[in-house]
Amino acid sequence: METVERAEELWCVDGLTLEAVATRTGVATSTLKRWGERYGWKAKRDEIRKALASIRKDTIKLRAKLIENCLNSMQAMDAFAVAKMEEMALKAAELADKRADALPATAPPMREIATEADAVAALEEAVGLRLNTMLASPDKVTLAALREVKQVLDLLKDMRAAAGAAAKDGAANLEGGITAATAERIRELLGGQE
Repeated sequence: METVERAEELWCVDGLTLEAVATRTGVATSTLKRWGERYGWKAKRDEIRKALASIRKDTIKLRAKLIENCLNSMQAMDAFAVAKMEEMALKAAELADKRADALPATAPPMREIATEADAVAALEEAVGLRLNTMLASPDKVTLAALREVKQVLDLLKDMRAAAGAAAKDGAANLEGGITAATAERIRELLGGQE
């Protein structure tokens, strides 16, 4: 039931798509659809959206009314109430920004790697994504990150040469897959992970 409740919260409250909920919970989309029908998720989601919209609208009205009262009365208590409401509004905006930053980027589907050329293309794409991320956030550029990129670029250079030689010779590596040496080098770069 914990998984059902977590999935319901992600879909109804957080407003994620079923695909995003499936990724986060590890539950198949078809199962999520069945759960949604069984537990009335659509009605709950609509109710929550209406309530949130009403809260936002009423909060804006309250802030405007407090500011108007403060301007008319010039009382310290009214000024304090306005200051507190504005402080809460700023905190809510900061929290929303943090939540948006914390959301993981949706991962592209896993690509099938059957040949050395497929491995080269996949690594080139991964390096491109890594470099783009680093360039978009210069504060995340570290010497270690640059070393990793350099190692992968060196590996790519070797793999391109090996793929070219294999194509030239017409030789197949490990039934059309990547060579054992390339696989070992990738493991080394990943720190021994498999």
